Amino acid sequence: MTEVQLTYCKKCLNRKKGETNPETICNIRGKNMKFEGICTSFELDENVIIGLENKFNQIKPNEHRSRTAIILIWIVMVLDILSLYSSYLQYNLLTAFKNNEEVSDLMLSTNDYREQGIAILYLIAFIISAVTFIQWFRRAYYNLGTITRTDNSEGWAAGSWFVPVISIYRPYQIMKEMNDKTLGFLKSKTTDYLEDNSQLIGVWWGLWVISNYIGQYVFKYAFKEDTIETYINSTIADMVLSLIGIPLAIITVKMIKSYSLKEMKISEIISSNK
Repeated sequence: MTEVQLTYCKKCLNRKKGETNPETICNIRGKNMKFEGICTSFELDENVIIGLENKFNQIKPNEHRSRTAIILIWIVMVLDILSLYSSYLQYNLLTAFKNNEEVSDLMLSTNDYREQGIAILYLIAFIISAVTFIQWFRRAYYNLGTITRTDNSEGWAAGSWFVPVISIYRPYQIMKEMNDKTLGFLKSKTTDYLEDNSQLIGVWWGLWVISNYIGQYVFKYAFKEDTIETYINSTIADMVLSLIGIPLAIITVKMIKSYSLKEMKISEIISSNK
């Protein structure tokens, strides 16, 4: 390989990240690189997209996923508000019971049915919301990868949420990368004002980590000895969890909307260049 050929390969969007060795720079698995003006291996491989303009055409629509994710987040927030109120009623009931005030069996059973009903609805909504958010998140990261080189694979955008330890920091890194690289690309193409969500992303992730920690606390308390103190402490933790869930939902929606506007701006730029 000549220096001219290597220079061409280094600019290729399909080369291995950070690789400059002529023998290993090619990212086409199982193929020997053959350079004859252009890379013939790329021509023969239907899975490889050559050139930035052609990669633009690989961008997939993400508007529907963002709208669905936002709707589910709002539903979860409403259930957080209901859960907060229900937990407050339960706290008063438990406090009254602890102070030997009169608490009827009907009051206890009504409280249990209400708490169980809200908990079931919340669990269902939360799972669906998590799925729709990760679907949006993965698609957004995939689209970013069509216009610039990303630090992780598309699969990691979804998988990083489920891997112990890595789930503590990798999703934040990916969201931050999405914000920074999208901003960088747009600023190179337009002079329009673009919102930098770096601080918002930091707050979003901080609330998410705190929420997860308290959620684990509540889960562990459920298996402790059944005492009035255990129930009261668990109820207080539930209320704190719901209180955090409300601003977390608002910030998450704002973050999705802001990034979706950037995706729309990219689509406009691509359309105007066709």
